[in-house]
Amino acid sequence: MTEPQWLGMFEAFVAEKTAAAVRAEIPAYSTELCRPPADAIAIGNDWSIRLFDGLFYIPLARRPDRPACSLVFVQSADGNTGADDPEALGGGVADKHLIYEGLSRVACDAVLAGAHTVRGSRVMFSVWHPELVHLRAALGLPRHPIQIVASLSGMNLDESLLFNLPGVPVILLTVDAAAQKMAAALRARPWLRVIRMSTPADLHGAFGELRGADITRISCVGGRTLARALLDAGLVDGIYLTTGAVPGGEPQTPLHHRRWRGPALVRKLGTGVDSGVVFEHILPAP
Repeated sequence: MTEPQWLGMFEAFVAEKTAAAVRAEIPAYSTELCRPPADAIAIGNDWSIRLFDGLFYIPLARRPDRPACSLVFVQSADGNTGADDPEALGGGVADKHLIYEGLSRVACDAVLAGAHTVRGSRVMFSVWHPELVHLRAALGLPRHPIQIVASLSGMNLDESLLFNLPGVPVILLTVDAAAQKMAAALRARPWLRVIRMSTPADLHGAFGELRGADITRISCVGGRTLARALLDAGLVDGIYLTTGAVPGGEPQTPLHHRRWRGPALVRKLGTGVDSGVVFEHILPAP
């Protein structure tokens, strides 16, 4: 596909995502718990405050030599996170348009995803509702976050929208063997930046390089393998968890098999069509 064709696909994708966000009838959350840390960054505008029932809080990094990282995911009522269609986990309308594609990434410099999450030709992580676009602009941030993709085995860069938009910065986190596999495709895309990890476990080094590139806040949208690695490495500063109202998903697919939940700082309850849905801002377990 040629560059003009990719750009045409991107314009259609943006228009489709924007129209879906505007069309959505987003039910408001109600607040059950709100005790954010004193040093958390509070964000919001009149529109988001009304729907979220308050300000949204962004965690700070626990170390100055790496970006702050928040983990964003949905689980079914019985704790599963695996599903071909994430909406089958029952997160609801507000989770999709207000949290996942909204407040969880509106103030972030970058969105991080694993290679399996970046599947299909039409994938790109940003904010879409005009109110959130305006909020991001008011925060002094570019229209779209930097896209960070983690892949240990390499990817076909020819088939995904994400890697064929020179105007959208993309960083690949990978290892030498995978980078060599993608060498020809990378040479054809000089706007893509590659951060090579010495081993798959060298996430601390990669995060140090990201901080050196002036990336201060990252929203990680999964999948489970990447999320578990970040939790195990102690690189997660806050977790935004939405629990659906009904059981579902692939059985026995929790976010992690070890204890990962720390104390809840914020808890919101879904209303209307989202009744039974619970959103929580959680600290990771030590």
